[in-house]
Parts: sequence; structure tokens; C-alpha cells
Amino acid sequence: MKGKISKYFFIALIVILIIMFFILIYISFFSNNSSSDEYATLKEKGKDEVLYLDYVIIDSLNRLNNISYSRYDVLIEEVKENDQQNSSQSSEGGASAQGQNGSSSEQGSSEEAGSEQSTDQSENKSSRLSKTDSLLNADYNTISWDEISYSIETLYTAWPTITLDLQKLNVSNEDISNFGVTLDGVAQSIKNNDKSNALINLYNLYTFLPKFLSHFASNDSEINLYNAKAYLLNAYISADKNDWQGMSNNIDNALNSMQAIMNSGSVNDNKKSTFDKAIVLLQDIKSGISIEDKEIFYLKYKLAIEQLEIVEV
Repeated sequence: MKGKISKYFFIALIVILIIMFFILIYISFFSNNSSSDEYATLKEKGKDEVLYLDYVIIDSLNRLNNISYSRYDVLIEEVKENDQQNSSQSSEGGASAQGQNGSSSEQGSSEEAGSEQSTDQSENKSSRLSKTDSLLNADYNTISWDEISYSIETLYTAWPTITLDLQKLNVSNEDISNFGVTLDGVAQSIKNNDKSNALINLYNLYTFLPKFLSHFASNDSEINLYNAKAYLLNAYISADKNDWQGMSNNIDNALNSMQAIMNSGSVNDNKKSTFDKAIVLLQDIKSGISIEDKEIFYLKYKLAIEQLEIVEV
């Protein structure tokens, strides 16, 4: 009888141990998955925070030369192919009538409309460029220091939270600390209305962003995109010193970073047109540096940095 009790007790003990074993496995699996999900969420938050820093820094750099993405409003509207054909046929008849009547007023109206609207026949789209300001004749000396100051003070407010998140993402304390020191330099130069040092300090601040990302980016292409923007920004601040050779070298480096992204295979068909346009704009800057015209460079820079801001990898 005692032997049977011992046997049943031993079996029950084995069953309990097995159950406990599976419970421990379940708890461990659930804990690991939960931890993994939390880290993935933290990574996405870190990327958003770097994107926020990217926006504030570039916007402040642009404001130092009164450059804004809102200077030009480009309106795109779909145009049906049949409508284009009908318009073409009617315009032929209208042109003939105008030629016979010699109506100067209609001709002037046609030329004015033509300067505002161009048609891309291959994509069946009509683009209208509405000018609200001009970089070619802009005032680069009158700076909205109050607006830049507000942006930097807002960054100071967000920085403690970003610091804690970056620490959790294993970003080195040295880089985090140096970012804070550089931010103080930015604030000081802006407080003193010192444009030259503000440009340099803001650029130096931006160079930390690829370093931050290197600890938690999903792939190297994300880092290379920020490197490409950093090189373009370096060319931008070099324009303030008329360092044309330095500008040319930085554009070359920006193009190399973009080429590295292309070689990685991370640019799919849906992203390719946006990516290719960014490369074309960088190449256009490179080809125009030889004329050493700062205003034309700023115009091309604006188009390129705006395009790089919407590139996805």
C-alpha cells in the first residue's frame, strides 16, 4: 500500500514539475516578446525624435538666410488625355484666327498664362508655379532672430526626454553630452545675433544625428540618408565663406552617400522616383558651383534639401 502511495506521489510530482516547466517557458517567452515589442516601440520613438531634431536644426539653418520651403506653392492637377487633345485642336483654330486678326491683347494674355503653367504630356499633369518670394533677390541680412530663438528654446524643452530615450537605446553618453554642449553654443550664437557662428554651431549639432541613429537604425541606408543631408548642409554653410572648393567636395560626398543607399538595394520602385530626383538636384548643384554665384546656389540648395527631406529608405 505504501509502495502504491509512493508511486502515485512520484507521478504527481513529475506532472507538477512538467507543468511548472511549461509555465516557466511560457512566462519567459511572453517576457521576451514583451521586451522585444517595447524596444521596437522605443526605436520608432527614437527615430521620430531624431526626425524632430532634423527639422528644427535645418529649419533654423534655413532661416539664417531667409530660406523657407513655403516660398513656392506648386499645384498639381490631373489632366485627361482627351481634354488635352481637344484643347490642342481648338488652340490650332484659335491661333489661326489670332494670326489673321492680329489681336495683341489676346497674345499678351496667352504669354502670361504660359509663364505660369507648363504641361507634362508624358504624365498628363499640369503644374503651376506660384511665386511668393525670390531667392535670387532675397534679403539675406535681415534675419528673424526671434523665430529662430523660439525654435531653439523649444528644442531645449524637448531635449531631457530625448536624452532619456537615447540612453535606453544605448547611445553613448559622450555623444549625448556633447550634443548638449553644442546646443549651448547654438543658443549663445543666436543670442548674440552671430550669423557666422550660428551656421557652424547648427551644422555641428546636426552631425550628431547620424551618430545617434547608428545605435538603433534599421539599416545603414537610414544613416547614409542623414549623412547625405549633413554633407549638403556643410556645403550650405561653406557658401557663407565663399568656399567653393569645399562646397564641391561636400556635394561629391553627398552623392556618394546616396549612391551607397542605391547600391544597398533599399530603394524600391515606389521610392525610386523621389530618390532619383534628389540625386538629379544634387548633381545640378555640383554642375553650377563653377559659376560661383551664391544666390543661385541657395536656390538649388533649397530644392535639394527639400527633396531629401521627403526621401524614404
